[in-house]
Order: sequence, then structure tokens, then C-alpha cells
Amino acid sequence: MGRMLLRYLIRSFFGFLACVLGYSLIAFLLSLWSNSPPDLDCFSTQSIYVSTNGVHLDLIVPAEWIQGTQWAGVKLPNEVNFVSFGWGDQGFYLETPTWNDLRFSVAAKALFWRSKTAMHLTYYHGRGSDWEQVPLCLEQMEALLVYIRQSFEDTPTGLPMLLPGKGYGSRDDFYEGKGSYSILRTCNNWANQGLKKAGVKTAIWSPLDKGVLYQIRKNYPQ
Repeated sequence: MGRMLLRYLIRSFFGFLACVLGYSLIAFLLSLWSNSPPDLDCFSTQSIYVSTNGVHLDLIVPAEWIQGTQWAGVKLPNEVNFVSFGWGDQGFYLETPTWNDLRFSVAAKALFWRSKTAMHLTYYHGRGSDWEQVPLCLEQMEALLVYIRQSFEDTPTGLPMLLPGKGYGSRDDFYEGKGSYSILRTCNNWANQGLKKAGVKTAIWSPLDKGVLYQIRKNYPQ
């Protein structure tokens, strides 16, 4: 009985290791492979930005675009010039304000259990020095904003669902997100997919921030 259990544990370990290595290899290869967006007959007069905290990507747009009936219910503080959007596991977001607060149970639940998601909005006065710039035309900007707006879970009246008092400070807010987080659809996949929707040349698939940043730096040098 003991030898059978030992064999089972060894096989499980090597099976898990094979899955991790396979996942990492696929992620690496697809991060290096660019998509082929259609050519658009429009001029790049707008810009968005992409930022990372070392793990998690945010999409940043000028605050002037966050207006109109489709954005009713999203109230921006005064004197805000940029708004960043991030999508991710709600439990991870709310229970891990800093990496020092990270717990294994929270990370494991985010990766392996279906759970609610959240949209994280952060407000900025000025452009960050480490933001990556991506030029867009008007049509691309509109497509990206539709994608971002559709990532919010709405109330029955069509308004984004604010999570009151859940922000890390006075310059950010959380809203209910749509969809579930998993190792196949991470926060960085969400950002990468948004760039695809906007017709940006980016990674085929990238669960990590580095793959998306590699493509931006290669295709849109600053």
C-alpha cells in the first residue's frame, strides 16, 4: 500500500511538472508570435498606454474618452487626465493590495477555481515615465473602449456595478467584472485581447505581461 501511494505521488508530481513546463513553453512561443491585424485606412491621431506592476498589465486611456451615456455610472475624480483599466480575479485584487499581502490560498483559488472578477480603475494626473505608448486611430480607440466597457458587469439598469469602499486609496476604484479568471484567461490575456480588438499588432496569446510588452516594444518603438 505504501509503495503504491509513493508511485502515485511521484507520477502526480511529474505529471504536474510536465503540465507546468508545457504551459510555460506554449506561453513563451505564442508570446513571440505576432498576430496579423487587418490594415486600417485611418491615421493614428490618438494614443493609449500599457503599464505593468511587474506582473499585471493595465490599459490606460485619456480620461476625456470616458464620457457619454455608455460610461454613465463611472465617476472620475477632478483633474484626472488618464484612467487605467485592469481586469482580474476579484478575490486576488481585493485581498492583495501589495505583493507583501500575497497568500498562497488566494493565488491558488484565482488560478484553479472559477471565481468572480473585478475591473480596477486607477486615476492619474500625468503620464507615467514607464508607460509604453501605442498609437491608435479613431476607429481603433472606439473598438478598444467598447471592449473595455463590455468587461464590466452591469446592473439591471445598465450601469457599472461599483464595489463601494474597496479601492486601495482615493485614486482608484473597483467595479464588478464580467467573466471568470483562469490560467488560460489571465489579466494579461485580457489586456492582450483588448489590443487585438483595437487592431494592434501584439502577441497571439500571452498569459504574462512580458510577452505583451515585448510585442509593443518591437512593433511600436518609442
